[in-house]
Amino acid sequence: MVLELLGTGISGLDELLKGGIRKTNSVLIAGVPGAGKTVFGMHYIYEGAQRGEPGLFISYEESELSIVEYAESFSMPYTQLIQKGLVTVLSIPLIGKIVTFAPIVDMIRKNKIQRVFLDSITLFEFMDSMSAMSFRREIIEFIRIMKEMGVTLMASSEKKIANIDVIEYGAQDFLFQGLILLTKVRKGASFERCINISKMRGQSHQLGIYPFAIDERGVQVYAQQLPFSLIERGDL
Repeated sequence: MVLELLGTGISGLDELLKGGIRKTNSVLIAGVPGAGKTVFGMHYIYEGAQRGEPGLFISYEESELSIVEYAESFSMPYTQLIQKGLVTVLSIPLIGKIVTFAPIVDMIRKNKIQRVFLDSITLFEFMDSMSAMSFRREIIEFIRIMKEMGVTLMASSEKKIANIDVIEYGAQDFLFQGLILLTKVRKGASFERCINISKMRGQSHQLGIYPFAIDERGVQVYAQQLPFSLIERGDL
């Protein structure tokens, strides 16, 4: 069987993934605040739109306007793609609300969505109760629905610890088929962003730790380099 992979649109990342993300799989991008999770998602949706695959960007923290402006600061023309029906941005305010899957599923059907980026999985805490069991159940159900609808899902989640050697894994990390960790390693008086593909079920991928940067072009993963911060520490 030929493995169908979807490109992420992120320079260097598809090289680490040996082609991209397996179609209909679910992938979690986890990292500390400021690691670049949202920009990864913007690239993923933008790449799909360029390939004629409609995408949905879901956020509970930012307004639609803020998301569009942020994407366009990296030269991703979200406004044009929204007008063409290739990108849909859904902002879900959570204050005082119990959220359901219904409007998301309806939008996916209506717009024939093939890619979804959810920023972030904190959304599931508002689906039912705040119990850990409920949180886990809602994530499993959402992943199942996305797969049945033929959608390839990417979502983000927060990590409290930046040090990749002592990262604590949460229940959500085991529920997704793929897990990509974004960290910030101290390099002198500054930090270096690093990426590690912790798992990607059903496909081969690189296992190392690689540096990446975010500039006016968006995310650039340096798949042929080692992190200077780890070299200086003598970890490599």
